[in-house]
Order: sequence, then structure tokens, then C-alpha cells
Amino acid sequence: MTIYTEISFRDMEPSPRIEALIARRVRKIEQIFSHISACRVIVEAPHKHKMRGTVFHVRIDLSAPQGELVASRDVGVRIAHEQIDVALRDAFAAVKRQLRKHKEKLRVDYHLSDRLPTGVIRELFPYDEYGILETTEGREIYFHKNSIVEGNFDRLKVGDELRFKEELGTKGPQASTVHFARRAAKESSLKPAEN
Repeated sequence: MTIYTEISFRDMEPSPRIEALIARRVRKIEQIFSHISACRVIVEAPHKHKMRGTVFHVRIDLSAPQGELVASRDVGVRIAHEQIDVALRDAFAAVKRQLRKHKEKLRVDYHLSDRLPTGVIRELFPYDEYGILETTEGREIYFHKNSIVEGNFDRLKVGDELRFKEELGTKGPQASTVHFARRAAKESSLKPAEN
């Protein structure tokens, strides 16, 4: 999967070299966590500093399951440097640290998945990478490929039972994270019966 990447330059001319560098760093982030749906990078050179020259700011926003990640040291503060390559390196290092913490948090949530509600896959749309769950109450819940914690969307089939964490999306209820229900039970049913 390739992460949708949006690059904006502010108060400076766009640079193909910088765009290529950002694309390379986004591919490395995807190797850490493949469930990122979008990456927005803002590179700006707002003003020249009297003593240091041009100071570059880089802001990175990632859309991941269960939240947005922003590369900054403090809320609302951007990483600033005199060299654009160093600014990009540090911003991507900061977002990688956040992404690793976020991934670990999702692993902890995975162990709590037995307490989540269940639903059965009613429809799958592999080309558009989403599906519809039907809950035990008969409600429909949308889920996207990126919300599946275990990853492999291609293994899903209509009728599979899944556990999910629900949130309100722009078009109604959606699953922010989706887990396979009772993986251990499925595996034990495949074992041969003992005599």
C-alpha cells in the first residue's frame, strides 16, 4: 500500500529534490506501520532570522487508526532548523517515535478486544478497500482496510465475525479498529479430535 502524501511549501518555492526526500521518508514510515491512510507535510521558510538566516519549519500530520499524529515537540510548536534537510530529518524522527508509541498502544488495545462488540461482515468492496459489518442488533457499521489491526484485508470474506471499536464518522457509525473475533477458537477447531 502507498500512503496518500500531500506536500505543501509555504513562503518558498517547491523543490523536486525535497519532494523526493519526503517521499523516501514516507516509505520508511510505512515500513514501521502500514495502516496510515494519509500523510500531510508542510515545509515553510517563514522569515529570515537576523543572526541565523532562513529558519525552516516542518510539520507532519499522519492519519492513523484511532487518531492523528503530529510531529511537534509541544502542542502547536513546530520543529525549526536552519537547514531544510535537518528539519525534515528531525520532524520525521519525531513522528516515527510517536508512531511506534501509537502502534504499541494499538497492541495493548488488541488484548482488550474480547470486550468489544462483535459484528459479521455483510458486504466487502475489495476494490475500494472497505466493508460493512452487521452488528448483533442489526445495525450497519462501515470499516476501512486501514482499521484492521491484524492487517490482512485480503483474507476477509463475507460472514467472518469481527470485533470492532465504534466511533461516529462523517457519514455515520464506523469502526475505528477491527479485530478478528476468537482467533484462538478458530485455530482450536482446526485441530484433529483426540481419541
